[in-house]
Amino acid sequence: MPSSTDARNANVGLNLAGKTAAVAGGTQGIGAAVGLRFAQAGANVYIIGRNEQLGREVVEKCREQAHDAGDGRTYEFIKADLSSVSEVRRVAEVLKEKSGSKGIDYLVTSQGGPPNGKYIQTSSTPAHDAHFAVQTLSRFGLAYLLASSGILKDTWVSVCAPAGEKGPEPDVDNLELEGAHRDKWMLGRVMGQAKQDSALGDAIAVQFNQHFPSLRAVHLFPGFVYTNALASASIVPRPVLWAYGYVGPLMARFTPMGNLPAWYAEIPVYIGANPSARGKGLEASNERLKPLGWPAWAEGTTGKKVWEKLKAMVEV
Repeated sequence: MPSSTDARNANVGLNLAGKTAAVAGGTQGIGAAVGLRFAQAGANVYIIGRNEQLGREVVEKCREQAHDAGDGRTYEFIKADLSSVSEVRRVAEVLKEKSGSKGIDYLVTSQGGPPNGKYIQTSSTPAHDAHFAVQTLSRFGLAYLLASSGILKDTWVSVCAPAGEKGPEPDVDNLELEGAHRDKWMLGRVMGQAKQDSALGDAIAVQFNQHFPSLRAVHLFPGFVYTNALASASIVPRPVLWAYGYVGPLMARFTPMGNLPAWYAEIPVYIGANPSARGKGLEASNERLKPLGWPAWAEGTTGKKVWEKLKAMVEV
């Protein structure tokens, strides 16, 4: 059955010399592994994230493992808190300045993390729900700003579970789920956020392809990738984290949907940057390279409303 192994085999010999990738959420986990894999294929890499120490460590690994790294290629860290719209706009300007006329070939957005069921306002102005701000708004913002300014040249890859062809519509009148699900148990709130994340991700990917037909949007479900993302979710009880620390690596290695970050990284690079993946309908797919399709509603009124509302938030 197709998997990250198939992507890895297809990526053997992949040469991305002269290409440039920007990876948001690239300081650890999936993002860090994707950034490193781009470097190994010869691309210039910008790592975007909050943790400067981790970010610089990833950049140094890119330098160490890059293919033919001695020819003046660029590996840089851009520190940013992507929960702030002003920071998203600043990062887009920094990438524009640093990449120059060559621009950015591949944008990978892996920032954010599992929904936590909380609704906490950011301290930025205007304020947004913290989870929504990173998981949806910053992904849209970076892709929209780079595409509309002509800096993005090829593909935007967003790693965040697609709703798929039969996925339900999002709550368009309450994108941030403000006040929603407060009467539910924590699990119900988490599931509500997860459903909204997936639907909004599909909507903006479909609309991105309509607004920028010369570019390409990819929305990928990673399955289970063992990272420390769960530990960063403050609501998770310590016993659960202990169990995750023991069971997680086993699930990643020995279950059909499991991956480690370095294994999974082959898939975003394959679908986003490998010419052999084009034309296979993998723009919305899972960790087994199974096409999931786009929901019909994302092309219509619902998708357009989502796009316009997010655009207004970014352009404030």
